[in-house]
Amino acid sequence: MGVFSKYATLLAHLFCATIPSFAYVEEFKDANDILFEYKLADFSKRDYAEAVNAVFSEFEKSALCQIKPKTKGKVGLKIYTNSGAGLATPQNLVIAVIEELKKRGFKSEDICIVDMSKRKMRESGFLPKYSEIKLGSKDNFMGSPVRDIESGEFLNKNWFYDNPLMPRDLQAGVFRDEKFNKEARKSYLPIPLFLTVDFWINLPVITDMQGIGVCAALGNITIWNMSNNERFFSSPANAPIALAEVAAIPELKDTMLFTILSYEKVQFVGGSVFNAAFTSSEKLLYASANPVILDFFALDYINCKRVEKGFKPIPVPPIFEYARQMQLGSPRPSDIKFKSVKNAN
Repeated sequence: MGVFSKYATLLAHLFCATIPSFAYVEEFKDANDILFEYKLADFSKRDYAEAVNAVFSEFEKSALCQIKPKTKGKVGLKIYTNSGAGLATPQNLVIAVIEELKKRGFKSEDICIVDMSKRKMRESGFLPKYSEIKLGSKDNFMGSPVRDIESGEFLNKNWFYDNPLMPRDLQAGVFRDEKFNKEARKSYLPIPLFLTVDFWINLPVITDMQGIGVCAALGNITIWNMSNNERFFSSPANAPIALAEVAAIPELKDTMLFTILSYEKVQFVGGSVFNAAFTSSEKLLYASANPVILDFFALDYINCKRVEKGFKPIPVPPIFEYARQMQLGSPRPSDIKFKSVKNAN
């Protein structure tokens, strides 16, 4: 195992119930309770390619099932770029996942990359600069389409999360229009991640986050995966249960294959606003169909770094308990099988 401290031990004692295994993709249910660990040599294209190949292969072996095109022949990749280029999903990781999917029969044009903002994705290198487009570059990433949530172009009026949690200005009673207020209760989900794909893969980044404690696998599935997300930042008391409810939406949950989480860059103070002074790096990569255990270890790592720098550790966030109740996965290390993955070459 990687970093595991007294804070993780403290968290582990808070969860006593065993969570039943729940398959995000039914064929791969036997791998749902496994945490795969790969120790990176560096963060190069080659090393990420070897790591992703090993993780995919071990995941298939554990599930006794192959990752390959099904009826729709398409895949979604949910990345994180909200903090800008300094704290985004590593490009080399995304490239490795795309290449691994292509080996298994998918075409570049059938692998869709999704995040909140095209501007942020462009800043982070997942779309070419406008000057490059004028010179003939295609507005995609290595031949794969890039879709944003912010534009609303890839949302569907029939697929949304409805919650009475309102943006701060509406809470203050600034707007009186009933139709407007009703719409403000809704957060729309990106169609390219669950209605048009065989499955999708979660590729988050780790940050601390006010209101939910840690923002990694679950945060990338939820708060950074829907429109009208600013309302959750203004209500930290209610945000954790709302996020757990979004993550538990069957159509979203049942099509997520797994999460691959790199520790290339981790921010432990400052939330989603990038600050290089409060970032850390570890040559470590985890993968699991259980996003809760990934966040468990992400929080532990964040707290270790916070204490090293003289900050107080983040208290146990309620998101873990709500996620447990929603059967999103167990946060207890004793409920998880750890598998150290090595390069097969």
